[in-house]
Amino acid sequence: MPTKKQKNFESNLLRLSEIVEEVENPATPLEKSLNLYKEGLTLAATCGESLKTYEQEILILQKAADETFNLKPFESSITK
Repeated sequence: MPTKKQKNFESNLLRLSEIVEEVENPATPLEKSLNLYKEGLTLAATCGESLKTYEQEILILQKAADETFNLKPFESSITK
């Protein structure tokens, strides 16, 4: 089940996509485009921070898994 943080990330990303569409629309007034651009910058920064947090969590989990399973490269059992 998605966490609240994940839902916020997904909704922020969706909103960011909507903003891009509106800003790229030539019928959108300049003032509205400027306000949307500001909102988009804030959302982009928020999404970036979320991605950094997720990356850190993955690295921590990966390290814990490596230590738990004591992963090492395969060694040959054939003696010379």
